[in-house]
Amino acid sequence: MSDSFRRHAAAGSLVAWPVLLFLAFLTSPPGTDHNPAIFLAHATKVQVSAVLFLWAAAAMIPGMLALAGLLRERAPRLANLGAAVGMIGSAAAVSLFMTDFYDLALAQTLPADQAVAVTAAAGDLAGFVYAILLPAFLSHVGALILTISLAATRIGPWWLPVLVVAGIAIPFLTVTQPPAVQSTGALCQLVAYGWAAWRVLRTPIPGRG
Repeated sequence: MSDSFRRHAAAGSLVAWPVLLFLAFLTSPPGTDHNPAIFLAHATKVQVSAVLFLWAAAAMIPGMLALAGLLRERAPRLANLGAAVGMIGSAAAVSLFMTDFYDLALAQTLPADQAVAVTAAAGDLAGFVYAILLPAFLSHVGALILTISLAATRIGPWWLPVLVVAGIAIPFLTVTQPPAVQSTGALCQLVAYGWAAWRVLRTPIPGRG
């Protein structure tokens, strides 16, 4: 595998990650929870946004490695820590976004009160909470470890982690707003990871020939 291919694949994942996230938020159905009535009324949006969220989470995995590659020369331990934490979180997030399909199927096949009860019961299962839901947030932790470290070592600009923090926070702070408002957080991340992608293309990634 050539160095050029690795660099372009790494840069591509850094751009795909926020772009897919932006589109996922933009196509999300309205509402703050998995209301069966809303899911039934917006069944296509539910599926499209779920697929986009899933792909965005998958793109985060090579994206974490790309960020770590920029940091590896000056701070290898932080690079390894951030990549490991971030990839674990990203893998959990892929599983998390699969729940939209099950909740839609429940809404389509069960009365609303039963669908809500099943979703609530699944959400309370220890395996879901401690092996999928909470670990998914480690994707944010990994991204922050890597981007803060890039700024601290002056490999990246000071505003890199600032935009990442803003991109993470905006969807949570605007959860009651229309999906288009929530999607602006991904644009902040696109600027940050777009810079990282540009840097990756100009930094050969060490690897076996």
